[in-house]
Amino acid sequence: MNRRARRLACAFVISLGLGACATSPQTRLLLDNPPDLPAHVELTEVPFFPQQQYHCGPAALAGIINYRGIAVVPDEIARLVYIPELKGSLQVEIAAATRQYDLLPVQLDGQLESLLRELAAGNPIFVLQNLAIEAYPIWHYEILIGYDLEQRHMILRSGVNRRITRTFSLFEKTWQRAGHWALAVVDPDSIPATASREAYLAAVIDMEQVGRLSSARQGYASALGRWPDSLLALSGLGNTSYALGDYVAAESAYRAALVIEPGKAELWNNLAYALARLGRRQASLDAIEHALDLDPHNATFQASRRELADWSM
Repeated sequence: MNRRARRLACAFVISLGLGACATSPQTRLLLDNPPDLPAHVELTEVPFFPQQQYHCGPAALAGIINYRGIAVVPDEIARLVYIPELKGSLQVEIAAATRQYDLLPVQLDGQLESLLRELAAGNPIFVLQNLAIEAYPIWHYEILIGYDLEQRHMILRSGVNRRITRTFSLFEKTWQRAGHWALAVVDPDSIPATASREAYLAAVIDMEQVGRLSSARQGYASALGRWPDSLLALSGLGNTSYALGDYVAAESAYRAALVIEPGKAELWNNLAYALARLGRRQASLDAIEHALDLDPHNATFQASRRELADWSM
């Protein structure tokens, strides 16, 4: 099966005939070293949409998007993600659809404990499962809405079932067969509890690249709240502010980034444009000269100097 087909989901009739499962490694670690978390969490307020045939992706995503306060029905999402010839939805389309509602799809680290920590923080998780075996997969998207440490099970919205439970061990195995793929879907003014800086900023960059500039700008600002020394977040904040016409904020972000890395010529180039937009002729020319001092043969910076000189006339 090719890579594209491997990533689609899902069958309408779900089978869990997997036989007896030995305790999986992450489950064993979790039970041997219980995390400092509530014993039971269930996000009962997560909406439920029973799936239509092959529409587990749209149904699950609709539940999470509605949980974030945005009214949407699965059919609307299906128009964005469903691929009829594949009878399913690919992960890349799921993430892209999420961004259409100005929400950030942040990929998690594949750790069972991270899922529990996200749930304890109030974040339902969008997961992909393989409910059969690797050779003959049954792909299925679900919403993880809770867990019970004492009963040792996960709680999910799945297919036509508003609530099902699956043991930690079985969940880990079906999740592992799907590459431990999981998304926390959040507003740009928040960050998933366990998200790495790299994963979060990757989600924000993707938001910026599809033109959702205000949401991306908020995402960069959120990142700086947790990682104030992030050069990538400062640069992104500067670029989105510039694109939105907020040249004062752009200048501030670029200067903060240059405090961290004064030798980054691209930042001096971008600062020069922000200063030019603010009508500060000499400061703009000084900034582009600084970029050229650092990288004198860079054709982009040479073109910037010519353009900025014309702007200043």
